[in-house]
Amino acid sequence: MSEITYAFPKLKNVDPSCYIDAYNLILECSQANSPRSFAIRLLEKMDRVCSYDQAVVLFLDVNGKVSGHYTVNIDKKWLDMYLNYFLKDSDFPQEVNIYQDLNERSDFQFSRQIDWSRFPRCDFITNYIEARELKYSWGFAFFDLNGAYRVVFSLDRIRDVPFSEIEKNRLNLALPILNNMHRNFFYQGMDSDGTFLQSRWKEYNLTKREIEITNLLCQGMTVQNISSVLYIALTTTYKHIANIYKKLGVSSQQELLVKMLNRKAL
Repeated sequence: MSEITYAFPKLKNVDPSCYIDAYNLILECSQANSPRSFAIRLLEKMDRVCSYDQAVVLFLDVNGKVSGHYTVNIDKKWLDMYLNYFLKDSDFPQEVNIYQDLNERSDFQFSRQIDWSRFPRCDFITNYIEARELKYSWGFAFFDLNGAYRVVFSLDRIRDVPFSEIEKNRLNLALPILNNMHRNFFYQGMDSDGTFLQSRWKEYNLTKREIEITNLLCQGMTVQNISSVLYIALTTTYKHIANIYKKLGVSSQQELLVKMLNRKAL
């Protein structure tokens, strides 16, 4: 069997060992079979590439809402507090609120170190960051095929040691490839539980655009978000949906999902 190769991004003045470490991390994660197991496995193996004291992973549904979480060395009260700040979106530093751009398409754009000491004092900093004794965090996000955030990571340090240049290089090498691997889980409508939506496109003579919209509808995406990720007008989206419903003989998103899953409505 030939050795797997990856097209690493081109970085200047990077120690060759960083490529080896990034490659090994990618290889470790390649055996995962769902977005959730992929994220958890990444955290389990990440410490060899970029050490952390605590970690939070948030899983998002197709509409950008938090649908699950996974934590390492963090008390539940801190997660509840963080989600409370995020959901209220009040007194939450916009510089670290990547969720404000959930509908912005991107292959990979969010990955950076956060030095919490540089943020102005506010309720969030005082009651959450300082209370948790956080010093540094490294945040990054992975996307689905439509460029919407589906999983967000925060690697946190309570020790007063910033992430090193070699750790930064390892992450910058590995994360774009890991993001592409994560995106592949959503091919043809794979949802967060790792199951595929059974589609019969040829039978219904759907156009390429109608197939795109049907996949997104079957994932539960709202019409407004579909318009955003496909960059088409809301009225155009509704026209496509009307054509889809007519071709499939359904009258609602629920009936569409039932038909795509080849199940009978109860």
